[in-house]
Amino acid sequence: MKNSHLLCVIFCLLCSPFSYADTAPIDEFKIKAGYLFNFTKFITWSDEESETFNICILGNDPFGATIDPIEQQSAFNHPIKLFRLATVNKELHCHIVYVSAGVNAKSAGLNANNSLTVGEDSSFITQGGMIAFVKRQDKIKLQINLKLLQQRSLKISAKLLEVAEVVGGEGND
Repeated sequence: MKNSHLLCVIFCLLCSPFSYADTAPIDEFKIKAGYLFNFTKFITWSDEESETFNICILGNDPFGATIDPIEQQSAFNHPIKLFRLATVNKELHCHIVYVSAGVNAKSAGLNANNSLTVGEDSSFITQGGMIAFVKRQDKIKLQINLKLLQQRSLKISAKLLEVAEVVGGEGND
């Protein structure tokens, strides 16, 4: 009886990394979707006349349905609207633009004032992005190009800066 119990424990231990690997990307993008929403609480966009607060996903959508509930929320008393875009749409103002891995921020033409650009890994920052999700020790960390945020008239809370690695510029609140 003890041998069968031991075999069961070994089997569970052998299978657990595979089930963890299957769920890790889902958890990672739930965390990133949460960050995208929480940026609306710690970043201030200059006043503008907009009926909706637009979050755009540029390139392949890594979130899938995980991010869809964000449309049930609001930001600055405006309903949040999600847009999934293959290319930059100059007629649509995106308050937050999530740039998927594989899309080069410089070549995508993401230089619109009053848009927060968010992407993957530290190379996104060197390509002219504002906030990068960086994976360190199996945790999602933030890198913030503060100088670029300030140039684009976006104000960031000191509370967000406390939990991020800041690249360039001085903080504002």
